[in-house]
Amino acid sequence: MPRAGAGGGGGHVSSGGHSSGRVSGGHRVGGSRAGSGMGSGMGNGMRGGFGGGFGRGPRFYGPRRTVYVNTGNNGNGGNGGSGGGLFAIVVLAFFLIIMCIVFGIGSGSKTKSTIERKKLDTGNAYINDCIVDEIGWFDNVGKTEKKLKEFWEKTGVQPYIVLHAYDEELTSDSEKQEWAEQYYEEHFTVENIFLYVYFAERNTDDSVGYMAYVNGKQTSSVMDSEAVEIFWNTLDKYWVTRMSTDDVFTNTFHDTAKTIMRVSTTGKDVMKWLLIVVAIALVVCAIIWLVKTKNQRAREKAQEDERILNTPLEDIVDAKADDLTSKYLNEDQK
Repeated sequence: MPRAGAGGGGGHVSSGGHSSGRVSGGHRVGGSRAGSGMGSGMGNGMRGGFGGGFGRGPRFYGPRRTVYVNTGNNGNGGNGGSGGGLFAIVVLAFFLIIMCIVFGIGSGSKTKSTIERKKLDTGNAYINDCIVDEIGWFDNVGKTEKKLKEFWEKTGVQPYIVLHAYDEELTSDSEKQEWAEQYYEEHFTVENIFLYVYFAERNTDDSVGYMAYVNGKQTSSVMDSEAVEIFWNTLDKYWVTRMSTDDVFTNTFHDTAKTIMRVSTTGKDVMKWLLIVVAIALVVCAIIWLVKTKNQRAREKAQEDERILNTPLEDIVDAKADDLTSKYLNEDQK
């Protein structure tokens, strides 16, 4: 059975939770488990839905450009080469700055990981049976469950997926959210679970349903609000493709773990390294210029010495005599 919304947007607009194909919405926190207290990110045990929207499309940065520079000797004793080298550095620096700006603008809408997170160490074993598919969208539940273990290995958070069949008693998003929270209460005794619930619509194959998540008390240090947003953005990206449902979720959890467990490179980081590279390049260029200048002077001295050695002695004596004569005549005239 195909996944609703695969290969295109679709789906109804949701005012909360998370629904693929939404145009707008917002994140909201539902409730907390008893006695959880507050923690980092959303707070320990905080649970809620997510609202967001696609409103996103592929960004085009333009074709790659190759800068060709001539750093060779142009016949001016090497000075032209050094000047060309300096010009090449300036051009390269300018090109890198422009690319950095374009990269920064183009990636501005992409959620980045700005928090340093550590893997949870709860001592809880991986739950192998972590998919409940009531609508028959998964092709191979057992294989997908094994692949989801990678998320647990990297984060210490247990992924759990429930695809809930259409339930006519759940008439609002808040009721669906409560259902997800109650599901956690009734089915789990550990608090390191990230529960994802998909609520199918009456027209299961054509209408994209409401989605919600529930965090266990111990997961908030990893699956904080930023991490959850990264999860939803990643799921949105894959949901509208023609991937199988199995691949959508394995790729989503894989990419989410990869992103949230390291701090993303920011525009400031790129600029910092760019400045370091440019500074090093300028230093190298200056050293090359000094070496070329020294070698040029050495060549000129060698040429002068060779000219003197190849000049007949009598010519040198005559030249000296002419110099002395001219000197004394000038003194007499004074």
